[in-house]
Amino acid sequence: MHPRDETDDRPALCGVLVVVPARDEEAEIAGCLGSVATAAERVELPVVVSVVLHRCTDRTAEKVADVAREHANVHWVTVASEAETLGGARADGADAGRSHEALADLPPGAVWCASTDADSQVPPAWLAEQRVLADRGLDLVLGTVEPREDGSPSTPYWHAPHHLTEGHLGVRAANLGLRLSAYDDAGGFPDRDEGADVHLVHAVREIAGLPWTSTDRARVVTSSRRQGRSSRGFARFLTRLDVAVAAFGASPDLQDRLRSQLLQIAEERGAGKTLCPSDAAGVLDPERRRELTPLARAVASTLADEGLVVITQKGVPVDGRTAVGPVRVGLPLAEMR
Repeated sequence: MHPRDETDDRPALCGVLVVVPARDEEAEIAGCLGSVATAAERVELPVVVSVVLHRCTDRTAEKVADVAREHANVHWVTVASEAETLGGARADGADAGRSHEALADLPPGAVWCASTDADSQVPPAWLAEQRVLADRGLDLVLGTVEPREDGSPSTPYWHAPHHLTEGHLGVRAANLGLRLSAYDDAGGFPDRDEGADVHLVHAVREIAGLPWTSTDRARVVTSSRRQGRSSRGFARFLTRLDVAVAAFGASPDLQDRLRSQLLQIAEERGAGKTLCPSDAAGVLDPERRRELTPLARAVASTLADEGLVVITQKGVPVDGRTAVGPVRVGLPLAEMR
């Protein structure tokens, strides 16, 4: 899946929508929205920030109001959502934000919709970089995300240099942007907790076949907490990594051996066949296969970011770091390479 060619038939951007879902994020939301406001000041377009209060029970709404008062140059929309899923909450945010008077009369092709998370902070050039790429005729931009450095031995499995690059294939809702026209063509954020971002991106680039690219020029920093807002997602991934690293260490040699074994098994099985990350773990240490599997899954996720393998659940590409339940690893189909 290499980025598609740019096109010259897209309108110039006239406005930007930023969607930020938040669920009981009173400790993180001010830092997130402050960083978004700084990025909005540099994009030189009307910016609407739609903050979704997703079944909040804490003081998140008060924190949002404080930031909005401090940054009056940004158009703020706050929407209370009772959506059953995170994807549904993101969709509520997009619907509310695009209806703001600053964007409502603009054609969808001229509005850029950027997404981040309430426990993340975006760089000052975040929206400006996406605008540059959009004005080259692209409909989708995938950015990179890394956890805040917390000194834990697990972070090398995220900070491995392979996937924080130009042309990566990672999909992170905390750092992506697309035209509203592409969002509409893809059906918006699906009503699901796991993989809503991956499904949206899949619909844009593989089903609709729209032009897209990926970049590391505006990396978002996200929380490295181990207790997330649910038992799912990145916090769960880091917790499992902590346990595995405590048992096996985090040496580059181990990562390289897992990497080689995953690729070897995938090549041996060939296109159309898949493996479980535990298969590679079992070759390296049969007696502790289960304990080693989270490390194998982390390495497989990096390989997927590089486009060397594809991680799926029930045949649908997913992010191996945040997908809940077993995943399969296989070679990319010829048309995806």
